[in-house]
Amino acid sequence: MLKRLLLSSKTILTILFFIFIYGLFTYSTLPREADPDISLPVIYVSAHHTGISPDDSERLLIKPLEKELKKIEGLKKMSSTSYLGGGNVVLEFDAGFESKTALNDVRVKVDLIENKLPQDTEEPRVTEINLSRFPVLAIALSGNLDERLLIKLSKRLKERLEGLSEVLEVKTVGARVRQIEILVDPLTVKNYGLTATEVLESIKQANILIPAGTLTNETGSFNIRVPGLFKEIDDLLKLPIKSNEKSSVRLGDLAKVVDSFKIRQGFARNNGQSAIILEVSKRSGENIIDTIEKLKKIIHEEMKNISNSIKIDYFQDESNSINSMISDLENNIILAVILVLIIIIYWMGLKPAILVSLSIPGSFLLSMILLSSIGVTINVVVLFSLILSVGILIDGAIIVVEYANRRALENNLDNRSIYILAAQKMARPVIASTLTTLAAFFPLIFWPGIAGEFMYFLPVTLLTILTSSLIMALIFIPTLGIKLNASNRNKLHQSNSNISLLESGNLDQVDGIQGRYISLLKLVLLHPAKIVLGTIFLLISIQIVYSKLGKGFEFFPPIEPDYAEIVVHARGNLSVYDKDRIIKDIEDITLKNKFISNIYSISGKVPGARREGPEDVIGSIKLEFVDWRKRPKAKQIINGLYDEFNEIAGIKIEILEKKDGPPKDKDVEIEISNLNPENLMFDAKELLKFLNKKNWVLNLDDGLNVPGIDWELIVDREQADKYGVDISKVGNAVQMLTHGLKISDFMPEDSDEEVDIVVKYKKNYQTLDELDRIEIESKQGPISLSSFVQRVPVEKVGKINRVDSKRSINIKFDVPTGYLANNLVKEIKSWQKTTKNLMDSKIKFRGQEEDQEEAKKFLFKAFFISIFLITIILITTFEKFYYCFIILTSVIMSTIGVMIGLLLTMQPFGVIMSGIGVIALAGIVVNNNIVLLDTYKTIRSQTSNIKEAIIRTGAQRLRPVLLTTLTTFFGLIPMAIGLNINFLNQEINFGSPSSQWWLQLSNAIVFGIIFSFILTLIVTPSLIYIGEKFFKNQN
Repeated sequence: MLKRLLLSSKTILTILFFIFIYGLFTYSTLPREADPDISLPVIYVSAHHTGISPDDSERLLIKPLEKELKKIEGLKKMSSTSYLGGGNVVLEFDAGFESKTALNDVRVKVDLIENKLPQDTEEPRVTEINLSRFPVLAIALSGNLDERLLIKLSKRLKERLEGLSEVLEVKTVGARVRQIEILVDPLTVKNYGLTATEVLESIKQANILIPAGTLTNETGSFNIRVPGLFKEIDDLLKLPIKSNEKSSVRLGDLAKVVDSFKIRQGFARNNGQSAIILEVSKRSGENIIDTIEKLKKIIHEEMKNISNSIKIDYFQDESNSINSMISDLENNIILAVILVLIIIIYWMGLKPAILVSLSIPGSFLLSMILLSSIGVTINVVVLFSLILSVGILIDGAIIVVEYANRRALENNLDNRSIYILAAQKMARPVIASTLTTLAAFFPLIFWPGIAGEFMYFLPVTLLTILTSSLIMALIFIPTLGIKLNASNRNKLHQSNSNISLLESGNLDQVDGIQGRYISLLKLVLLHPAKIVLGTIFLLISIQIVYSKLGKGFEFFPPIEPDYAEIVVHARGNLSVYDKDRIIKDIEDITLKNKFISNIYSISGKVPGARREGPEDVIGSIKLEFVDWRKRPKAKQIINGLYDEFNEIAGIKIEILEKKDGPPKDKDVEIEISNLNPENLMFDAKELLKFLNKKNWVLNLDDGLNVPGIDWELIVDREQADKYGVDISKVGNAVQMLTHGLKISDFMPEDSDEEVDIVVKYKKNYQTLDELDRIEIESKQGPISLSSFVQRVPVEKVGKINRVDSKRSINIKFDVPTGYLANNLVKEIKSWQKTTKNLMDSKIKFRGQEEDQEEAKKFLFKAFFISIFLITIILITTFEKFYYCFIILTSVIMSTIGVMIGLLLTMQPFGVIMSGIGVIALAGIVVNNNIVLLDTYKTIRSQTSNIKEAIIRTGAQRLRPVLLTTLTTFFGLIPMAIGLNINFLNQEINFGSPSSQWWLQLSNAIVFGIIFSFILTLIVTPSLIYIGEKFFKNQN
């Protein structure tokens, strides 16, 4: 069949032509993203109830929700937080969860519980958490103009941006919510002989929708209308509260009606100016670059119609980073191809080199077509997979072309026959070697958890590109070789004597590199057992040395960030204006730093901003660094900011770098849970005492409530009943003094949303003393609230955390540079064992440590599954168990090179990146050994001399093994040393952020491939000799 295909050269070349054209088109149109667009197995349920305390929120909102939600199938972990004004439940599901099914199940359970929640609780919101929901662009609107105009503009922009099909959501941060305030003077109400209750009831009853219906009789049918809703503020001012025959008291006589906003709880600013921020999230699978271009186009159009006093800034523009990243990685691919081409030209000549090199773009473009058919986007993981494959994908083409070159010496064969023979003869080793490489990566597709979702694109890309390379090597490359007459006979004739001698001549007469290798191999075969034992000793020794001197383990490599966030902590009963003054001081210092291009800050609680972090966070500043080429490392900038911030007393500041890779919070997260809140608090404080003594704890979030005072109003119910006062009247009176009592709503003509009508006392009455003097309607007339209510100070309750229906405290912290989280977790666990009798709380390490353990277990399983699949392929290919043993031994021993590389570069073993590197190395090492053993099998059948067969095999396969090793080495060496050459701008850079992603992985393969080369040419022949000598009867 293969021969028939190769004879249909015109058909094959036509198909190849269309693969190149359509492949280029597909690559140019595939959606581009920075990080892979993954769904996190997390669903978020939030419930809002204005003014509800954390204790009541836990009892009335969270516990009923937890009771229903914990019944959902596939739930891995359920955590919740109760706070002032509401609460939320976070549901984490097992790996492989179906987001649509889980989301539907959660919504069904929430619908069941909704009627059991308190009357004034807003409908709980159910949100799926995925990376698409994180903003790809933040748009800051700022300027010295009326706040209403800025809000109006932000709404118009939001509507236009959400009109784009690519946009999932536009979140508005910093736009205050409009409300109509009726500001009542209690003395004025009393002077008119009225009570607050009468005023409230009059307003409620006057703003009612009356569906009057239709009057139908013999004379006709008429629609009846009774306008009962307020249309404008004047309707409120003219509303009669109390009337008699002579006069009436209107609302305007008693109160001031103001078109205002809800109580300010925070401020948002962009580069020091008041601002509203629009955070834009795109839909899954949409092209991030095209999406942001369309967004900017709409904003540019709107700018033409607005005042010059409004300034628009862009922040967190992900299109810049993805463009830069794609450019870096594309340049790396070009550099890798150039280096590989130079190597092949040197060893094989120009024509064969061009022929082999054509397999690189051919495999790339065919894989692009396959990837597009399964919905894969272009992202950093896919692009690196392409670089990783450069040195691997041409192995098959090298083997076929090199064999064709050797056969070209036989003058009785024409060019067509040579390449058909090469494809047929090399089909078995090329298919076997490709299948073993595929087997190495195949288990990674089933990697569970967030890390698995993130890295899923690497095995998928490699599987498609290696499959494409197999098709290129056995079909397209031989066809092109026939048409181009690519066997380099002239170059081959120069080394004709060597090739003839290697085939059947006297090996002592072979010269050059092959002659020197034959001499070395003769010495090796004198002591094969010593060579093997020495390698085993080295394998064990290097593991011991690394455990003592190595840098340990880390989950994911640190990447130079483009952004950072300054988080400000302060304690005490600070007003929103106190908080903002502190943030403003920090902001002023930050704006002076020349390495920061843009900042936007939030103080207090701003509408639209996420509720995250500890209770004592009073605000945050998000900052964007200038281009990494024009500034020092982010660590230096951050350390400089810390030095300046030290001058501000009474606050704690942490600066968090943006962390790439699978999403995570802080480096170490410890979850303590207990059914007994007192024991929980004791155990948490014991652990905090231990951590506070350690110098490796940074940015500690202790998870404890912030010390403070709340005022509790204790109602004497018996006394209240004597006065004829119920709790609801007390609640209404207190709310009028605090945030206001919502009594109705209306739709103004200049708004498309309903606006709350809120009654509250004037500002000068909003004091603690006035709280005691509030008068409330009773049987005996107006009486003071203090007659039956006692005001007492109590300890402030900030947030109540729960995990799996138990109270919990989460302690989180970062670790400084030079320390590894994994080693510190071991130290905490050792301390924990010494306090086992004192602490009865359950302690779990979550976050990165949990993900790391999960990744370790999976990669360990994946390695053995890969070995199993490789073994099956080898047994099928060679039908000898000892050959399988030889090849698998070389896989295990190749890890020596990885460990040596880690020791030389002083890098930790990355659980994800180095782990994948070891698995990738297994596939590469197997390839060389398969070709070696396949050749040995053929030669051994022609001679009874074991040593001669081994030496002849080694000498014949030296060139292809050396070539495949060098192409893989030089394909990855630019990435391993962090080198990037921009061919368009003629720039050379080291250590770009995109290269930092893959340093560990590429170093693992580069050092591993060097050592595996020695293994293949020295240790494998020794193992073959031992096996032939002592296991001659092995089947």
